[in-house]
Amino acid sequence: MKILIANDGPCAFYYIRLGLARAFNACGHEVSMWDINNTPAMDMFDNFNPDLFIGQTYNTTRSLCTAIKERPHMKVIMKGGDWGTLGESTPVEIYGGLNASANEKEMILDLYEETGKPDYLHIHYPPEYIEQTYGHWIDHGIPAYSDMLAADIFEYIKGQKRPEFESDISFIGGYWQNKSQVFNKYLLPLCNDFKYRIKIFGNNPWPVPQYCGYVQNEIVKDILASATICPNLSEPHSGVFGFDIIERPFKLLANKCFMISDYVEGLNMTFGDKIVMAKSPTDFWEKIDHFIKNPIDRLEYIGKGYNEVINNHTYFHRVRDIFAKLGLVSHAKQCNEVYQKIKERL
Repeated sequence: MKILIANDGPCAFYYIRLGLARAFNACGHEVSMWDINNTPAMDMFDNFNPDLFIGQTYNTTRSLCTAIKERPHMKVIMKGGDWGTLGESTPVEIYGGLNASANEKEMILDLYEETGKPDYLHIHYPPEYIEQTYGHWIDHGIPAYSDMLAADIFEYIKGQKRPEFESDISFIGGYWQNKSQVFNKYLLPLCNDFKYRIKIFGNNPWPVPQYCGYVQNEIVKDILASATICPNLSEPHSGVFGFDIIERPFKLLANKCFMISDYVEGLNMTFGDKIVMAKSPTDFWEKIDHFIKNPIDRLEYIGKGYNEVINNHTYFHRVRDIFAKLGLVSHAKQCNEVYQKIKERL
């Protein structure tokens, strides 16, 4: 099967799409990542001629719609903008840019009415949140499903502890304006008192001396494996609404890191007592202090978190579910068989 995945830039979603692409490829499918900013839609579709297209509603163009209309047998799924009751009742300055735009809604609804595509919309929220965030898409006849983020087992497992990376706390991520709202509350106070050995890496500078600069992807897992604690700090709206679980928890747990996370309701629904979460900055600091002083207490969580991810939350599981939702039962079965063989070698 030929699978085309639309990518709109070097953001966090690139790595998510890459995780899916690697899983598809491992199952024997031909995958191409389409840079939508550099290659016109008609050229890409004419040259590659995909059987399955994975795109996004918010960057859909008229030319992409034309390419889809010309291929009635092609399967199409898209990550959609939110369109449900929650976005209607929440001030836009709080909800951020999650809502689908008027132009986006019009274009996708017209495409669906004419072609029945996309076959379904998906979003990385837990299933309990689909109705309130995607309910209006569903009301207009377009199926919508939960398709949570996951662990890329080709990139983020079997990290090795290395002396040069040893730390009490390691965090990898850029210091961006939006995310800094959470970083400033939870992590920066720990940097200011120099109580712990902290190493921070990222592609955008941090305003603390513990910032160690940019790091290559191939050593990320070793840096994280060399830390006593790896924090998971979410998007500002994640804590408010509970549905937006980022990719970091899955990567950390698959790498057998010990994670302490800020509290996100959907993350708690997904992992429960298999992980450690803090409901406030003070709670976070207290838990940091406890597990640094009592590192053996981490082991139970490391084992439970790893098993949960490896058994339920890798990109192979997501690829399997994509095939199943599209009615491609044999492909879903094959994906499951491939992953079982890979899991035996982990």
